[in-house]
This record gives sequence, C-alpha cells and structure tokens, in this order.
Amino acid sequence: MATLALRDIRKSFGKHEVIHGVSLDVKDGEFVVFVGPSGCGKSTMLRMIAGLETITEGQLLIDGAVMNEETPTRRGIAMVFQSYALYPNMTVYQNMAFGLEQARLPKAEIRELVLEAAETLKIEPLLQRRPGQLSGGQSQRVAIGRSIVRNPRIFLFDEPLSNLDAELRVHMRVEIANLHKRMGRTTIYVTHDQVEAMTLADTIVVFNEGRIEQLGTPLDLYNKPANRFVAGFLGSPRMNFLQGRVAEAASGPCVEVPGGVLPLPQPARQGEAIEIGIRPEHLEVVAPEGAAARARVQFTEQLGGETFLYCDVGEAAEPARIVIKRQGQQRFGDNEVIGLAIGASDVYCFDSKTGAALAA
Repeated sequence: MATLALRDIRKSFGKHEVIHGVSLDVKDGEFVVFVGPSGCGKSTMLRMIAGLETITEGQLLIDGAVMNEETPTRRGIAMVFQSYALYPNMTVYQNMAFGLEQARLPKAEIRELVLEAAETLKIEPLLQRRPGQLSGGQSQRVAIGRSIVRNPRIFLFDEPLSNLDAELRVHMRVEIANLHKRMGRTTIYVTHDQVEAMTLADTIVVFNEGRIEQLGTPLDLYNKPANRFVAGFLGSPRMNFLQGRVAEAASGPCVEVPGGVLPLPQPARQGEAIEIGIRPEHLEVVAPEGAAARARVQFTEQLGGETFLYCDVGEAAEPARIVIKRQGQQRFGDNEVIGLAIGASDVYCFDSKTGAALAA
C-alpha cells in the first residue's frame, strides 16, 4: 500500500494548458474517485499518475518519493483500462501471467499468484478460455486479475465499467468495492458516472476544466456542495435550479421564483438576485389551493418503486422546468396544476454571478 501526493501539477499540450495546478493528498488504503464531465482532465490526471503522460510542472510523490521521471513499473502502479486490452490469442491464464513472465518470475511463483488472483475474483473456471469466449463482466474480471497479480502499491481504474450494460455495472461496482475492502490497496478510480462515484468512494474529487472544484466524502459533497457546478453534478435526477429574488414574508425570509414563493434557509438582502437549488426528492406535492408555489405537470415517469414528475413553473413564454421525485406509484394528469412545498433547510442558495454557494 502507499500514499500519493500531487503538488501543483500542471499539464500542457503545446501552449494549451489542460491541468491547472492540481494539489491532492491520498491516504494509504484510501479509495478516491475522480469524477467530472468529459474533457474535464480527470483521465489526463490519472495517466500522469500512472506515468503514461509526462508532467509539465509540479511534483508527484508516492510514499514521499518524487516519481515524475519514474516508469510505471518503478512506481508500483497497476492500471485497469476502459478497454480490457486482453491478448486474443492467449488464454485467461496466459493473459494474467504475461507480465510476470516478462519480469522473469519463476513459473511456480507465477502459477501461485495467478491462481490466488483467480480465486479472489472467482474466475478459476475461465482460466483456459480465450477472451473471445468471455462475457463483458468476465473480461473485466480478467483485466483486474492481470493487475492484482503484479501486487501493486496503487490501483488505477480508468472508467472500467463504461462498456458494460446497466445491470452488470451495478454488479461490478459491488465486486470492486468488495475487492478493495479485502485488499485494502490505495485506489484511484476515474468515472463520469456520479452514481459510481457516490457508491465506491471514500473521497470524491470533482474536476472541471482541469481544476478541482471540491473534494470530500460523498455525503459531504451531496449535502454541502461548494458551488452550483458540484451541486448539479452529484445527484440523480440532478438538482433543480431557479432564478429568484429575495423577499420578506410574515414567516421569515423567502425568495420569489417562477411559480411562487419559497422559504430561505438564511437572511439575505431584500431584492437581491440569487439562484436557488432544490433536489428533486425534497419537493413535496400539496394541494394547489393556498400553496406558496405551483407547477404544471408536463410528463409523469412511472418507475414502479418511484415516480418522477417533469413540471413547468412560471407563466413566461419559456417556463422553467423542474423534476420532482416521489416514492411509490403516484398518478398525475398532463397539464395538472399541483402545489409545491419545501422546508427552508432543503433550499440551497448560490451567487447568481459566480455560482458559489452562499453560506447558511
């Protein structure tokens, strides 16, 4: 196992800088997930950690030793790619043993390491098959096994589940989480899927345009996003955002938004323009008569265990669209008007210009 430290890491392609001074500390045995939209720099950062991309500026340290110029092998790192990259003419056993054979380990030791990894991943019956005879999930296990046998200090995963179907992705998430618990190795995992990030991570690092927007535990980032970007990226369905203006009511501070008035969790300047965020699961549906805010149902999505309502709020030519998440099976008619209610503590406030979260 190992610690990892990034110190003001920068990466440029020619004159174009794509990573802008990233600093991060990863603890021994920690599972860290890099998450963000396509093109945000998370995979480039992973490749620099692996030694597959050069570092333009800054330092990368593993267990306190600078590793900028070291090869991937000398860094003690194993990487699992999005493509499984298995040799089609080799059996599963041969694919897992290949790197060890290149390192000239004794055959008996290679066999012991391969069989131990196969047992851990429950792929012993597949050892004599070729990659063309494997399913996607089996191929992914073999790719992970090929990394395990090298006994690395740090595991790197680059969107390893993106080629699998939805059901298999859920299964493999559990498998990877259990594998980390058993082995306890320091792990860096890259994904654009915020559900994977929330499920797997000890620490989530949210990237955007080559910078870290925020890092912390999954629930810290979900409950206390630093800005609008983080708030909108984590959560499914994503957070609703509405432009509003601060007002005052008999019950306390509130914000006027399209469709009505909602409570504020903190005092603010009268008349100030702010942006509010509301998670779909925090909105309550109430009778429209007397409700402080209203919406018009445009579409109902029935998923069995939960119901999503896609609604318009406001009377403008282009009304704002919000999503409401309700438990169970609930029925609403198209164009039905509903009332909305929410507790003040469930309203997030953001600066309308910078997007920064306004402190409660």
